[in-house]
Amino acid sequence: MDEPRTFFGSSEPVSAEAGLLGMRLFLAALGMLFAAAVVGFLVVRLRAPAWPPSGTHGLPILGLWFATAILAALSFALSRAERALLADRQHPFRRALTAALALAVVFLVAQAVNWWEMIAAGAVPRSSMLAFGFFVLTALHALHVIGGLPPLAATVARARAGRYDASRRHGVHWVAMYWHFLGAAWIALFAVLAL
Repeated sequence: MDEPRTFFGSSEPVSAEAGLLGMRLFLAALGMLFAAAVVGFLVVRLRAPAWPPSGTHGLPILGLWFATAILAALSFALSRAERALLADRQHPFRRALTAALALAVVFLVAQAVNWWEMIAAGAVPRSSMLAFGFFVLTALHALHVIGGLPPLAATVARARAGRYDASRRHGVHWVAMYWHFLGAAWIALFAVLAL
Protein backbone atom coordinates (compact mmCIF):
# COMPACT_ATOMS: atom_id res chain seq x y z
CA MET A 1 0.00 0.00 0.00
CA ASP A 2 1.23 3.49 -0.86
CA GLU A 3 2.36 5.94 1.81
CA PRO A 4 -0.11 8.74 2.64
CA ARG A 5 0.15 11.67 0.21
CA THR A 6 -0.55 15.34 0.56
CA PHE A 7 -3.28 17.02 -1.44
CA PHE A 8 -2.04 19.90 -3.65
CA GLY A 9 0.78 20.85 -1.32
CA SER A 10 -1.11 20.85 1.97
CA SER A 11 0.64 19.38 5.00
CA GLU A 12 -2.30 17.11 5.83
CA PRO A 13 -1.75 13.56 4.57
CA VAL A 14 -4.42 12.10 2.33
CA SER A 15 -4.45 8.41 1.55
CA ALA A 16 -4.72 7.47 -2.10
CA GLU A 17 -8.04 5.73 -1.50
CA ALA A 18 -9.55 8.69 0.37
CA GLY A 19 -8.34 11.12 -2.28
CA LEU A 20 -9.77 9.02 -5.08
CA LEU A 21 -13.10 8.66 -3.29
CA GLY A 22 -13.19 12.40 -2.62
CA MET A 23 -12.50 13.20 -6.26
CA ARG A 24 -15.15 10.75 -7.45
CA LEU A 25 -17.75 12.26 -5.12
CA PHE A 26 -16.77 15.76 -6.20
CA LEU A 27 -17.07 14.86 -9.88
CA ALA A 28 -20.42 13.16 -9.26
CA ALA A 29 -21.71 16.37 -7.67
CA LEU A 30 -20.40 18.42 -10.59
CA GLY A 31 -21.98 15.94 -12.97
CA MET A 32 -25.36 16.55 -11.33
CA LEU A 33 -24.89 20.31 -11.65
CA PHE A 34 -24.08 20.07 -15.36
CA ALA A 35 -26.90 17.56 -15.91
CA ALA A 36 -29.39 19.92 -14.24
CA ALA A 37 -28.24 22.79 -16.46
CA VAL A 38 -28.57 20.63 -19.58
CA VAL A 39 -32.02 19.39 -18.57
CA GLY A 40 -33.16 22.98 -17.96
CA PHE A 41 -31.91 24.00 -21.41
CA LEU A 42 -33.57 20.99 -23.05
CA VAL A 43 -36.91 21.69 -21.36
CA VAL A 44 -36.89 25.23 -22.76
CA ARG A 45 -35.78 23.98 -26.16
CA LEU A 46 -38.39 21.22 -26.40
CA ARG A 47 -41.17 23.60 -25.40
CA ALA A 48 -40.23 26.13 -28.07
CA PRO A 49 -42.50 26.08 -31.14
CA ALA A 50 -39.42 26.37 -33.41
CA TRP A 51 -35.72 25.89 -32.76
CA PRO A 52 -33.67 27.90 -33.13
CA PRO A 53 -36.16 30.74 -32.65
CA SER A 54 -36.68 32.75 -35.83
CA GLY A 55 -34.37 35.73 -36.20
CA THR A 56 -31.83 34.16 -33.86
CA HIS A 57 -28.15 34.59 -34.61
CA GLY A 58 -26.44 31.22 -34.99
CA LEU A 59 -23.78 29.90 -32.66
CA PRO A 60 -20.07 30.35 -33.44
CA ILE A 61 -19.78 26.72 -34.53
CA LEU A 62 -16.21 26.94 -35.84
CA GLY A 63 -15.08 28.55 -32.60
CA LEU A 64 -16.87 25.90 -30.57
CA TRP A 65 -15.20 23.14 -32.60
CA PHE A 66 -11.85 24.83 -32.00
CA ALA A 67 -12.55 24.94 -28.24
CA THR A 68 -13.46 21.25 -28.36
CA ALA A 69 -10.19 20.42 -30.12
CA ILE A 70 -8.28 22.36 -27.44
CA LEU A 71 -9.90 20.36 -24.64
CA ALA A 72 -9.20 17.11 -26.49
CA ALA A 73 -5.54 18.12 -26.80
CA LEU A 74 -5.50 19.04 -23.10
CA SER A 75 -6.82 15.59 -22.14
CA PHE A 76 -4.25 13.99 -24.42
CA ALA A 77 -1.46 16.04 -22.78
CA LEU A 78 -2.59 14.98 -19.31
CA SER A 79 -2.72 11.33 -20.37
CA ARG A 80 0.81 11.64 -21.76
CA ALA A 81 1.95 13.29 -18.52
CA GLU A 82 0.51 10.44 -16.45
CA ARG A 83 2.12 7.80 -18.66
CA ALA A 84 5.48 9.59 -18.55
CA LEU A 85 5.28 9.90 -14.77
CA LEU A 86 4.44 6.22 -14.40
CA ALA A 87 7.58 5.45 -16.42
CA ASP A 88 9.49 7.97 -14.27
CA ARG A 89 10.41 10.08 -17.30
CA GLN A 90 10.47 13.48 -15.61
CA HIS A 91 11.22 15.76 -18.57
CA PRO A 92 8.35 14.50 -20.80
CA PHE A 93 6.09 14.48 -17.73
CA ARG A 94 6.77 18.13 -16.91
CA ARG A 95 6.55 19.16 -20.56
CA ALA A 96 3.15 17.48 -21.04
CA LEU A 97 1.81 18.89 -17.78
CA THR A 98 2.93 22.41 -18.72
CA ALA A 99 1.32 21.98 -22.15
CA ALA A 100 -1.96 21.05 -20.45
CA LEU A 101 -1.84 24.24 -18.39
CA ALA A 102 -1.18 26.34 -21.50
CA LEU A 103 -4.04 24.63 -23.33
CA ALA A 104 -6.42 25.39 -20.45
CA VAL A 105 -5.60 29.08 -20.81
CA VAL A 106 -5.98 28.90 -24.61
CA PHE A 107 -9.40 27.29 -24.12
CA LEU A 108 -10.55 30.25 -22.02
CA VAL A 109 -9.27 32.67 -24.66
CA ALA A 110 -11.12 30.71 -27.37
CA GLN A 111 -14.30 30.87 -25.31
CA ALA A 112 -13.87 34.63 -24.81
CA VAL A 113 -13.61 34.98 -28.60
CA ASN A 114 -16.79 32.89 -29.01
CA TRP A 115 -18.64 35.07 -26.49
CA TRP A 116 -17.37 38.23 -28.17
CA GLU A 117 -18.57 36.97 -31.55
CA MET A 118 -22.04 36.41 -30.11
CA ILE A 119 -22.12 39.80 -28.38
CA ALA A 120 -20.85 41.62 -31.50
CA ALA A 121 -23.70 40.04 -33.49
CA GLY A 122 -26.23 41.26 -30.93
CA ALA A 123 -26.86 37.74 -29.63
CA VAL A 124 -26.83 38.61 -25.94
CA PRO A 125 -28.62 36.53 -23.30
CA ARG A 126 -31.79 38.64 -23.41
CA SER A 127 -32.03 38.46 -27.22
CA SER A 128 -33.15 34.82 -27.46
CA MET A 129 -33.38 31.59 -25.52
CA LEU A 130 -30.64 30.13 -27.72
CA ALA A 131 -28.26 32.95 -26.78
CA PHE A 132 -29.32 32.71 -23.13
CA GLY A 133 -28.67 28.96 -23.10
CA PHE A 134 -25.35 29.40 -24.85
CA PHE A 135 -24.09 31.94 -22.34
CA VAL A 136 -25.38 30.07 -19.28
CA LEU A 137 -23.97 26.69 -20.30
CA THR A 138 -20.62 27.96 -21.54
CA ALA A 139 -20.18 30.30 -18.57
CA LEU A 140 -20.94 27.45 -16.16
CA HIS A 141 -18.25 25.39 -17.85
CA ALA A 142 -15.79 28.30 -18.01
CA LEU A 143 -16.17 28.92 -14.28
CA HIS A 144 -15.12 25.33 -13.64
CA VAL A 145 -12.20 25.70 -16.03
CA ILE A 146 -11.11 28.80 -14.12
CA GLY A 147 -11.54 26.88 -10.87
CA GLY A 148 -9.35 24.09 -12.24
CA LEU A 149 -6.47 26.40 -13.18
CA PRO A 150 -5.01 26.87 -9.64
CA PRO A 151 -4.79 23.11 -8.89
CA LEU A 152 -3.31 22.47 -12.34
CA ALA A 153 -0.80 25.32 -11.90
CA ALA A 154 0.10 24.02 -8.42
CA THR A 155 0.64 20.56 -9.89
CA VAL A 156 2.91 22.01 -12.58
CA ALA A 157 4.89 23.89 -9.91
CA ARG A 158 5.22 20.74 -7.79
CA ALA A 159 6.30 18.78 -10.86
CA ARG A 160 9.01 21.33 -11.64
CA ALA A 161 10.18 21.04 -8.04
CA GLY A 162 10.53 17.27 -8.48
CA ARG A 163 7.74 16.40 -6.05
CA TYR A 164 6.24 13.62 -8.19
CA ASP A 165 7.55 10.27 -9.32
CA ALA A 166 6.12 6.86 -10.19
CA SER A 167 5.32 6.15 -6.54
CA ARG A 168 4.08 9.69 -5.74
CA ARG A 169 1.62 10.47 -8.48
CA HIS A 170 -1.85 10.65 -6.91
CA GLY A 171 -2.14 14.45 -7.04
CA VAL A 172 -1.43 14.36 -10.77
CA HIS A 173 -4.06 11.69 -11.26
CA TRP A 174 -6.70 13.63 -9.33
CA VAL A 175 -6.06 16.79 -11.33
CA ALA A 176 -6.20 14.77 -14.56
CA MET A 177 -9.53 13.25 -13.49
CA TYR A 178 -10.99 16.72 -13.03
CA TRP A 179 -9.83 17.94 -16.43
CA HIS A 180 -10.97 14.77 -18.20
CA PHE A 181 -14.36 15.35 -16.59
CA LEU A 182 -14.43 18.93 -17.89
CA GLY A 183 -13.62 17.63 -21.36
CA ALA A 184 -16.49 15.14 -21.22
CA ALA A 185 -18.86 17.78 -19.81
CA TRP A 186 -17.88 20.15 -22.63
CA ILE A 187 -18.65 17.53 -25.28
CA ALA A 188 -22.10 17.02 -23.74
CA LEU A 189 -22.75 20.78 -23.60
CA PHE A 190 -21.54 21.31 -27.15
CA ALA A 191 -23.74 18.46 -28.43
CA VAL A 192 -26.80 19.90 -26.70
CA LEU A 193 -26.13 23.41 -28.02
CA ALA A 194 -25.29 22.37 -31.57
CA LEU A 195 -28.14 19.91 -32.16
